[in-house]
Amino acid sequence: LTTLYKLYFELAGYYITMVALCLDEEGHRDYHEDDVREAEKLVDEMSGDVLIGDVLSRKPRPDQSIENVIIVDNIPVTVSAKVLKLTNVLLKIFSKCGKIETHHIPLDENQKTKGYMFIVYKTGQEATNAISSCNGYKLDKTHCFAVNRLSDFEHCMNIPEQWEEPSPEPYKPQVNLKSWLSEPDCYDQFAIVHGKVRTTGVHSCGQSQAIQVQQRENWTESHVKFSPKGSYLATCHKQGIALWGGPDFSRVGRFLHPNVTYFQFSPCEKYFVTYSKTSFTPEEPQNLIIWETRSCLNKRAFTLPVLNYWPYFKWSHDGQYFATITGDTLAIYATPSMKLLDNKKLSVPNIRDFLWCPSENWIAYWQSENKNIPARVTIMSVPDCEPISYKNLFSVTNIAIYWQNSGNYLAVKVDRTIKNKKEQENVFEIFRLREKDIPVENFEIKSKVISLSWDPKGPRFAVIQGEQGRTDVSFFKIGEKILPIGKTLVGKKCNCIKWSPLGQYCVLAGLNNISFDGVLEFWDIGSDTPTLMNEANHFMVTNIAWDPTGRYVCSSNTYGGHSVENGYMMWNFQGSKLFEASLDNFIQFQWRPRPPSLLKEDDFKEIRRNMKSYTRDFEIKDKISQSKASKELVEKRRTVYDEFMSYRRKKEKELEVLKLQYIELREEVVEEEYVEETIEFFMKEEVESVSKE
Repeated sequence: LTTLYKLYFELAGYYITMVALCLDEEGHRDYHEDDVREAEKLVDEMSGDVLIGDVLSRKPRPDQSIENVIIVDNIPVTVSAKVLKLTNVLLKIFSKCGKIETHHIPLDENQKTKGYMFIVYKTGQEATNAISSCNGYKLDKTHCFAVNRLSDFEHCMNIPEQWEEPSPEPYKPQVNLKSWLSEPDCYDQFAIVHGKVRTTGVHSCGQSQAIQVQQRENWTESHVKFSPKGSYLATCHKQGIALWGGPDFSRVGRFLHPNVTYFQFSPCEKYFVTYSKTSFTPEEPQNLIIWETRSCLNKRAFTLPVLNYWPYFKWSHDGQYFATITGDTLAIYATPSMKLLDNKKLSVPNIRDFLWCPSENWIAYWQSENKNIPARVTIMSVPDCEPISYKNLFSVTNIAIYWQNSGNYLAVKVDRTIKNKKEQENVFEIFRLREKDIPVENFEIKSKVISLSWDPKGPRFAVIQGEQGRTDVSFFKIGEKILPIGKTLVGKKCNCIKWSPLGQYCVLAGLNNISFDGVLEFWDIGSDTPTLMNEANHFMVTNIAWDPTGRYVCSSNTYGGHSVENGYMMWNFQGSKLFEASLDNFIQFQWRPRPPSLLKEDDFKEIRRNMKSYTRDFEIKDKISQSKASKELVEKRRTVYDEFMSYRRKKEKELEVLKLQYIELREEVVEEEYVEETIEFFMKEEVESVSKE
């Protein structure tokens, strides 16, 4: 007998039933009612996985929907014999965005592809990544992908024939992210994190004390970071990153990325990068995400191994490009598309490091020696990726790159091994980027160089040389030649030089070293001879930070290094201490950056020319702030002054109106006659006797 099972099943809207029929060899029915009942009982006892496991495996999951499906248009039209090869190429591109469940390339009656393809991802987020990453992708010169979600086509098909005017949404006022810049006293702000409960405070730097602006407990779980232009304050939490801004530091955005290890802003503040050592889920392995700051949307995600360094991406000064090194290639991405420049990585054999110019879209990178090929330093322009200058170097063990802030100069420190590889020498190659043909000048420093730092505004730089514990400091100026500024400062207890953002002034400090005794030296390098303005001390200092205006310097002693005398000291640019604060478990100090000034160089010259006219007002304000009068009294005086000035402006306007009316009433305007009179007052008379000789 042959047993025939007919399945009528309920799965995804269909119904399942089963009937057992027994047929003999001639096709006649040959069964007993008891056989049917036994068969039905057997079916009831068997699980669905045994009966129709292959069908149930294709059952739609709750997380699957039409949002997971994308349509890729403008793929090549080819014959069926080449479909397999085309499919492999396309899957290689789109599998980078997520796990592909299934795919389909339709064929026409001639067995040729129709020019589009369906791809089903495991999650809707992966489909979103594919749209953002591959829409506009150039497969070759004639094929540029157009990637859309399948649901978008349904929306287009369901457009009503009659247009209905949408109701306007109520206006929601946006938070003023620049409100802190309108502070009447132009105080700079800074953030501190301290205490076991991560108390985070934002303060204004006054003349003699820190003025609290905002303070909250558990505001962050690790540290905080201001954006490059000071618009946002980012706090780190287990669930992700939160952004705060406005006068009251209200929350203006959040990025849901659990267990974030590192994060950074782009220089233009338009994008935000988060990295976690763990992925969201096994189905979503991406652990580095680039977000759009204002909308908090995921723009691009990457799957990376565990990183022990940061940042992974380095941004150009204007945020148009970001780049990273992957093996022997330099990957440069463009915004807002977040795609590779020219859809390919730049091959740079033996590349070791690179650095963006702070003012131009130039990249300086260096390649190590390889057999008979020398090391090379190259300066390349972006986006054309053409070298604008390069220098071949020999017997190189290491290279360090230092850009000057204005992009006028590039210093390259070259470490070489000499004398049977027992000693090293330091040679500096200085590129003059703004001069014709970009000349390169070198000079040698025989002792070990610890660090080099540029004056942010002028053609000067400082070099710390020697061994830890006993160092010498030299200043140089670039003119027609590189010449020293004054004599070398011998035997200084420092391993760090911090320049003022306005240039000319700098602080020599010995950080994280108890043998330096926390010595701070404030120097003026504006003349031909360096001038020591003041010498101070901050025991076990761990960090030095200038405020954005170059008026104040903060030296801090954080809990990360040790727990002795944690806190910070505030100094003016000449080295006079203004105030200090001792804080238990002091974790972080950071100044709030300021956006670039909108004034032109001519405006600055005009301000400097008329500085004396502003001096009196500034001195009055300084005296008021330094007086012993209470804060309430100062505020009361300021209120009365503002009311008087408002009343005066009102009366001046009324006087102008009355003057016009007065002129209209008179046919002829008679000029007022002024008579000059001299009045003499008798003040004092003195009579002196003169003796005759």
